[in-house]
Amino acid sequence: MKNWTSGFGSILLLVLLALAFAGCRGEAPEGEEGAPASAAAEIVMPMDLGLVTPGVISTDGGEAFPAISPDATELYFAKHGPGWTDFSLHVAKRAEGGWGQPTQLQFSGEYNDRAPFLSLDGSALFFSSDRPLLGSEAGASDFNLWVSRRDESSKWSEPEPAHGVNSDSNDFHAAVTRDGVLYFSSDRAGGLGMYDLYRAVPEGDGYGQPENLGPQINTAGEETDVYVDPDETFIIVVATDREGGRGGDDLWLSRREEDGWSELENLLGPTNSDTYEYGPFITPNRQYLLLTTHRRGLGDIVRVQVASIPPLADVVLK
Repeated sequence: MKNWTSGFGSILLLVLLALAFAGCRGEAPEGEEGAPASAAAEIVMPMDLGLVTPGVISTDGGEAFPAISPDATELYFAKHGPGWTDFSLHVAKRAEGGWGQPTQLQFSGEYNDRAPFLSLDGSALFFSSDRPLLGSEAGASDFNLWVSRRDESSKWSEPEPAHGVNSDSNDFHAAVTRDGVLYFSSDRAGGLGMYDLYRAVPEGDGYGQPENLGPQINTAGEETDVYVDPDETFIIVVATDREGGRGGDDLWLSRREEDGWSELENLLGPTNSDTYEYGPFITPNRQYLLLTTHRRGLGDIVRVQVASIPPLADVVLK
């Protein structure tokens, strides 16, 4: 994208921003407000891709991996520094016209904690972290999946590793179905590529042996992030520099079929660009797709109407 430096370009930029702002008014889903990038930003978002509560959630810092609670009263996400480091988990409460000021979760901030995802009843919070596994004093050299649970006072418990799914490699970016089936990414041995997506069924107080989603989804490259529909009718896959994409991390769609998953379809339109888009999440009212984009540099949390993405609308709004 080019920078506008002429007087005409500046006027055109202001007109586009005004139109984008007008298009965002009155569309906020369940207390979530979106708006376009500010006039100070060098890169202009597409008019139908809006920052989530600018200056509060999406700021000049780095924000990523949005997830809204099932009752739509809380927005969980990660803040991070330059270079994909120093991740910490935060929550914002629903407020009039958008989201209130976020606060850091009490157990987060010492290690790299990222990619929060809530169970469908809102009682469990899954996330990825390089914190030391229980019984180990040294920091972990890889990411693992962790779970925190709400107590009777709605406070989050001290996290515990997700039993049965962690390996001696990176295991991260969990998504959970209505029945508690866990989807995640891993670079463990025996996969089809650098990072693959896996599925694990609840078993006892943890999960059974994770199964690779197979060659319809995984390649020799990197599939690093996933959103799963609560009823497992579709998944949104994040793949890096995959052939047919726009470059960087792109969002792709796969539908559940009788014999497995359909081939991935790139979610074009306003969703993907030649930089990084990841952390997909469908809002509880199923009207909006939230995601992280690096169009402005560091991560921003943005939203786009599902109806504006025909392949996604076909499975979400049916």
